[in-house]
Amino acid sequence: MVSVNFWFEFASPYSMISALRLLRALTGRINPNPEAEGLPSCQLPDLSDVSIVYRPILLPALFAASGQTMLPGVQVPAKGKYMFHDVHRTLSLLGCPGFPARPHTNWPPNTVLAGRMAWMLAQGPSYVCALNSSGEPSATLEQGAQVLAEFVWRVFEAEFIGGEDIGSPRVLERLWNVYVAKADVGSEMPNGERAVELANTSVVKNGYKDNTQAAIACKLFGAPSFTTDDGDMYWGNDHLLEAMAHHKVCSLLDQPLGYCTKSAPSPKI
Repeated sequence: MVSVNFWFEFASPYSMISALRLLRALTGRINPNPEAEGLPSCQLPDLSDVSIVYRPILLPALFAASGQTMLPGVQVPAKGKYMFHDVHRTLSLLGCPGFPARPHTNWPPNTVLAGRMAWMLAQGPSYVCALNSSGEPSATLEQGAQVLAEFVWRVFEAEFIGGEDIGSPRVLERLWNVYVAKADVGSEMPNGERAVELANTSVVKNGYKDNTQAAIACKLFGAPSFTTDDGDMYWGNDHLLEAMAHHKVCSLLDQPLGYCTKSAPSPKI
């Protein structure tokens, strides 16, 4: 089993597409539009020997470190217009209608709390339960991975399709209650209100901050990005399949060193 890091930002429309494709690959869900299955943007990755590590990051900090001033879709209006058109088109082909043709008035939202909650959940149910002091959990990695993938997708869905403010604790509490607190992960997870409280603890704040710093150390400059065990990097949803197949073809590459440094593991309590 190899690991691939999925670096994403909740303000990133293309991260949303990758989140949906990974969710379907992890849960066995299929595209309701079979005519589009052969299109590269709609194909699902083979995760039979790949472990996905979800790494939520804060893009403004990444942009600042890489010399960018703001979201490209905001800085260049024509690019922003095309980006929303392109994502709308791809999600429609994936059988997920409703993505807006233009940004909502509250985009980009404040994604810090959502990022912290996703980072916390990405450490696994055991981590969350340890923070909550609710005993020894017995969840499997597969259960935790699917719940995490579902929560991440539902946050994207609420933001872009529902037009909700994902910077609001109430919105995130509701999503957590529906898709995490009620999930069968082998132990009782905290409810949404408690999850927001935990996301505001120093250990989670620092973990999320360190995660973004790890992305900067990996020389990342945008989202979604994917990094591999040997330190290579793939940028963009259009490289999702290549990133997941990297371990199968890396021997064919004539670059002995990867693009970036190997990703530091997430801190544990």
